[in-house]
Amino acid sequence: MADIGTLSYRQENSQSPSPAPTPTPRTSPIRPNSMMLTRADSIMNVPRSSRADSMAHHHSLFAAPDLQSLQKSSTSQLRNLSKFAENGTGEDFSITTPSQEVVGLHGRRKLQRSDTLKANGNRVTRSNTTGYGWEGRNWMDKQRQFLQAYEYLCHIGEAKEWIEDILQRPIPPIVQLEEALRDGVTLAEIVDSLYPERRIRIFRNPKLQFRHSDNIAIFFRFLAEVELPDLFRFELIDLYEKKNIPKVIYCIHALSWLLFRKGIVDFRIGNLVGKLEFEHHELEAMQKGLDRAGISMPSFGNMGKDFGVEPTPEPELVETEEDRVDRELGENESTILDLQAQIRGAVVRIRLGDTMQRLWDSEELLIELQSRIRGDFARQIVEYRMNMRKFAVSLQSAARGFLIRQSQYDQEAFLKSRESDVLKLQCLIRAKKARDEARITRTQLRSRDLATKKFQASIRGLLARKKLAAQKHETSLTSGPVKNLQAAVRGMLLRHIVADDYHLLQREATTISAIQAISRAMLTRNQVSRTREALQLSSNQLEQLQSAARGMLARKAILLMKRELLTHSSQLAIAQAFVRAAAARSSVASTLSSLQDEEPSVTEIQSLVRGMQLRRKLAKDYQALVDQTEAITNLQALGRAALLRQQTGILLENLEAHTADIIQLQALSRAVLLRNDVGKVLAELEDEEETIIAVQAVAKAFIVRSNFVEKKRFFKDNMEKVVKLQSFVRGKLQGEAYKSLTTGKNPPVNTVKNFVHLLNDSDFDFNEETEFERLRKTVVQQVRQNETAEQYISQLDIKIALLVQNKITLDQVIKHQRNFGGHSGNLLVNTSISSGNQFDLKALNHNSRKKLESYQQLFFTLQTQPQYLARLFKRIREQGTPDKEAKRIEILIMGLFGYAQKRREEYYLLKLMARSVKEEIDSVSSIQDYLRGNFLWTKLLANYTRSPRDRKYLRELLGPLITSNIIDDPALDLESDPAQIYRSAINNEELRTGRPSQRPTEIPREIAIKDPETRDMFIDHLRDLREISDQFLIALQSLLHKLPYGIRFICQQTFEALCDHFPRDPQKHLLQIAGNWLWKFYLQPALTAPESMGVVEKQLTPLQKRNLSEVSKVLGQVASGKLFGGDNIYLQPLNSYIGNAIERMTLIFSNIISVPDAESTFDIDEFNDLYAKSKPTLYIKMADIFSIHNLVAADLPYLCPNRDDMLREIVQELGSSKNNEAEMSGVTSTEIQMTLNPKLHDIEDPEAEVKSLFMETKRCILYIIRVQCGPNLMDILVRPISREDDQKWHALIREEFGDGSKTRGAYSDANTMVDIKNMSYKELKQTALENIMHLEVTGRISRHNFYQDILNAIALDIRTKSRRRVQRQRELEGVRLTLGNLNEKAQWLESQRKSYDDYIEQAMMTLQKKGKKRFLMPFTKQYNHERELERSGRKPKFGSWKYSLRALSDKGVLVSWKGVQDREWEKTNLTISCDEVGVFSIEGSKGSIQIPGATTQVPMDSLLAAQFANHQYMDLFEGNMRLNVNLFLHLLYKKFYRTE
Repeated sequence: MADIGTLSYRQENSQSPSPAPTPTPRTSPIRPNSMMLTRADSIMNVPRSSRADSMAHHHSLFAAPDLQSLQKSSTSQLRNLSKFAENGTGEDFSITTPSQEVVGLHGRRKLQRSDTLKANGNRVTRSNTTGYGWEGRNWMDKQRQFLQAYEYLCHIGEAKEWIEDILQRPIPPIVQLEEALRDGVTLAEIVDSLYPERRIRIFRNPKLQFRHSDNIAIFFRFLAEVELPDLFRFELIDLYEKKNIPKVIYCIHALSWLLFRKGIVDFRIGNLVGKLEFEHHELEAMQKGLDRAGISMPSFGNMGKDFGVEPTPEPELVETEEDRVDRELGENESTILDLQAQIRGAVVRIRLGDTMQRLWDSEELLIELQSRIRGDFARQIVEYRMNMRKFAVSLQSAARGFLIRQSQYDQEAFLKSRESDVLKLQCLIRAKKARDEARITRTQLRSRDLATKKFQASIRGLLARKKLAAQKHETSLTSGPVKNLQAAVRGMLLRHIVADDYHLLQREATTISAIQAISRAMLTRNQVSRTREALQLSSNQLEQLQSAARGMLARKAILLMKRELLTHSSQLAIAQAFVRAAAARSSVASTLSSLQDEEPSVTEIQSLVRGMQLRRKLAKDYQALVDQTEAITNLQALGRAALLRQQTGILLENLEAHTADIIQLQALSRAVLLRNDVGKVLAELEDEEETIIAVQAVAKAFIVRSNFVEKKRFFKDNMEKVVKLQSFVRGKLQGEAYKSLTTGKNPPVNTVKNFVHLLNDSDFDFNEETEFERLRKTVVQQVRQNETAEQYISQLDIKIALLVQNKITLDQVIKHQRNFGGHSGNLLVNTSISSGNQFDLKALNHNSRKKLESYQQLFFTLQTQPQYLARLFKRIREQGTPDKEAKRIEILIMGLFGYAQKRREEYYLLKLMARSVKEEIDSVSSIQDYLRGNFLWTKLLANYTRSPRDRKYLRELLGPLITSNIIDDPALDLESDPAQIYRSAINNEELRTGRPSQRPTEIPREIAIKDPETRDMFIDHLRDLREISDQFLIALQSLLHKLPYGIRFICQQTFEALCDHFPRDPQKHLLQIAGNWLWKFYLQPALTAPESMGVVEKQLTPLQKRNLSEVSKVLGQVASGKLFGGDNIYLQPLNSYIGNAIERMTLIFSNIISVPDAESTFDIDEFNDLYAKSKPTLYIKMADIFSIHNLVAADLPYLCPNRDDMLREIVQELGSSKNNEAEMSGVTSTEIQMTLNPKLHDIEDPEAEVKSLFMETKRCILYIIRVQCGPNLMDILVRPISREDDQKWHALIREEFGDGSKTRGAYSDANTMVDIKNMSYKELKQTALENIMHLEVTGRISRHNFYQDILNAIALDIRTKSRRRVQRQRELEGVRLTLGNLNEKAQWLESQRKSYDDYIEQAMMTLQKKGKKRFLMPFTKQYNHERELERSGRKPKFGSWKYSLRALSDKGVLVSWKGVQDREWEKTNLTISCDEVGVFSIEGSKGSIQIPGATTQVPMDSLLAAQFANHQYMDLFEGNMRLNVNLFLHLLYKKFYRTE
């Protein structure tokens, strides 16, 4: 088919082509020397002189006989083309005059009406029509449709030329191309040409065989290798059976663009549109063939954009003067090129000769110049190397200086960072010195206290004695009785006082002693505590100071020792040598003593050895004698025989008599000889003892080094294995530790310590969260854009259908276009959602901002309190809301929950659907009422389950089943109706024999099943049906763990709600109901329509769909838990299998509903939003905000029965939605981001304080176990702090909270009062212990298990963090898949919109198209009218016609005109003109005077509307003139649109 491009490809070069040389390699193929702008001229940058070396394409006009030969083609378009060629003339296949060409497109025939007038001399005639059927008023639309056929023929020619460039040889012409492509040889040769290094076996046979499909398979494998998308590929039957040849051409086009984009070929396919010529009847035949074939024609236009290659610009439609010059130059291109080449060649040869002559004349100068240049280059290189060496040296010195300065700076910075600690240490030392001095002074004073007291007592005694002497002198002057009385009184009083005090002291003696002891102890403890705290505060500095002092002393001692050892090194070496010699001699002496102890054994061994040697010697001698001649042997034997016998006898007798003595003598002799030899050897060894020792040491060292080198070589040769083994061991140890962390009950401290880094948040986590949030915004926006585009396209489709049926006007269609935000192309433009502040605060006042904050509270309440929306769903069902309104509510609710793209929104959406299930079940009285219900939550669930996650699961579950059993087995038939099986058997028999069957066709099922062939087929069908159904159950059971959680959770909630509401029904029956709902809602649609659910990619045949419906029927019976009854009597043989399958399905359903609760799965509770570090966000349109407000406010009493309900309070604060919409009209964006907040901020968790304390404790424990180690947590907590622990703590703080740290510590976002980075390690442990004591009091942890509960909680957090990362990855993957599907849908909607817009645009162009100027007879009324308009400069754009009223009345157009007499109709004229598309001006006049009030404008839409409404007449000029609508339209079509 690819040869169609040569239909009328004009031969631009009139000269005969020169013989082509050997073709060039495929890597640089050159296009022919043609005048057309093809890929070689516009893309490939190849010199023109090389074009002659490439293969030339010759294009000639197609003659009628060639077209007639296409009658056997498999493509209906070509067959129709050949039919028209039988009746066409030569003129129909050529361009005779330049006026027949399209301006600016040389070689393309202009599309025009068949009734074009042609001048034949002085007489105007009308050309013969060929009956194309374009005479109607829609001829321009029909001509526009033929462009599809024209472009299709051009694309075939492009594919043919591309294949010829690849193969470097011509391929068969168009009439044989279909048969040539069927065997796949040409396609396989394309692969062979692109990869010549491969050995591809191409099956070649002149007769078409099925083995030729191997060639096509080679091409298919090549398409898969270059990753050509499946969209562009064709099937085997499309080519082999010629089912869809256009798809093959489309695949070749796509392959050319893909290979060009990947750089496999350096040219792309050409563009022949506008360069081929076709006649009207050819295009009409092609279009009729396209319509009858029913094959959707692929879109070749946007293929370059699909592959990221800029397309070749289309030629201009209008030929300017410059274009005309270019065209004329193009027509003579070959001549100009030859002339230019000859001129350039001559000029170049002249210049080259002059240049060569000058070079020869200056040869010596050039040689000298070259030597100077080389010398200069060498000097520059040497200088450059020297400079680089100096630069390297200076750079290294600068680097060393920088490193030293950096080290000093780091040391100074470290000292500066510890300045406060050093100052504190100095202050403590000074304070200690001051306290010591004060204590010394106090001690000195105490030591002299006794002498001071004695001196003071002496002075006091002297003064007292003086005073007493004075008093005594005075009293001596008084009388004696008074003195006695006073003394007696005083003595008595004093005795009483002393006695009382004594008794009192006796009673309180113990108390006073205890108080004194307690006071002393308290003072002592305070002093000791202060001293200990001061020492502890300065313990690190003191320890460092002490360690530094000890280190300095140790280094000094070591240095002194080294110096002392150096002074005695020679004596030490001599001493060591003597020691080694003594050791060696002692070793030799021990060896000799050992040998002497074993002397008998050695002697025996030596005798045995000598005996053996002697026997060997005798054997050798005997062998030598044997080798002597036979004569000597006989002589010796005869001569010595007697003597030997005599001697032998005597010797034997003597030996026998002295056997023991002889043996002893021999042994002693041998021993003496051996001892002599051993003595000599030992003497020699003693003489060479040192040498031998050295040799042994060298030998041993050599052996050790050899072994080490061998081991090193072995390790180096097996380094990868060693590394793998090490990594395997480490991985196994790490895996076991992680397994104990994730699955163990009580993970040890070290395991938690090893994996504590998993709790840290890195930049990667933050970037993933940011990326997920961005993609979620994009998904929400894309969903809304797709919904808007779907609404627009569906309504536009309806309006275009009405327009085609003439039920609406074109103006209404265009008005619908403009109602969707201006140009329809903006529907799918991906504009970004408003970022930053969620409100445009500049455009809102305080009241409006408060309203938006109330809307945030409203949406938060609706999300987190599912009872409101559940009641709303129930209310909607009870009110019988229309489907369109229910669909709108569904979209609003999904938008409210962000289309479940985030974990939180998905959790609350599932909770809403679960609550709605419970509400609906609680409202029904029987199970049948529930089963018959049409609930809104099911539609929400359907929207939720359209995610890529569910599609992936259904693809894994049903894809292999459908592909292997249904698609890959095209002969499979699962028909269970015996009558249908019987009819198919008859059909097969007739197809096989070619004769009508003798069996009756119309018989009942009871008789059909008795037919042997039908019965066997029926049994086979049931067997296949059972096997496929069983495979489905096995697949469902094996992939049960992959079933999405959402659908399982809804099944569980449905089952629990049914059990609560119907407690008397058996749970097995209720489980069957829940499982049957899962089958009908989730699994059955994917099984019966897999292509729509993304289970399979290709469309299914009707037979395959029928097979799937049969499988669905069996599985539906299993899911319902019932056996086949009378309705399916012929499926009752499967009831035994159905019974077993029901039990299996019940077990599967019970496993499906066995899922954890949503809170643990999503790790969310009711207080999660109060603790979350980031508030939930919602992306919503302003219109949706007010729609949800209206929806809630309309049924507020039903949603909130209580007066004090929170939702009622929020709605009352919001007021009217219409007023809010008017107030918020200043928001610039149609879609905003809202941060949701709860209405009541005083909601508190009763365990909030304990949770906060537990979180703070876990954070402290994490840092403690990273510093200290121990068998359990309690041991670590009570272990004392060492100096190394403090150093580890400071290093950990610098690493964790340093400026360069890119990670955030675990629990760093927790709201705790502990400032970790400013605490010492002691304070950290003290805080942790205090918190643990409080937690133990509350019962949260216990010391009986050594506080293992804290480690278990940390391990749970690690597992949760890991699961959260995995879940985030899954969410990201799901969002990306969703976005990809949405983009694909958006592209499809865009293509739909573009096709509709193109249709409307073409319709508008048809209306605006100006008719060609007709020939007017001179001196007629119309002739004079147009002359007058031209002179006055008032000629309308689309023409003007002038008629008398009589003429219009005769035509039936004019019915009446009130106020104008019949006799005036000849003189009264009516002018109809058009200066605007679709608007006609009508003016009445008498002569040249216009009649007042007789002017009006009539739109074409008004006339079409009147015709559609069956109005026969139309009144104009304020009701005075009446026109016939149909005849008036006919007149307008005829005059302004050139239709008859």
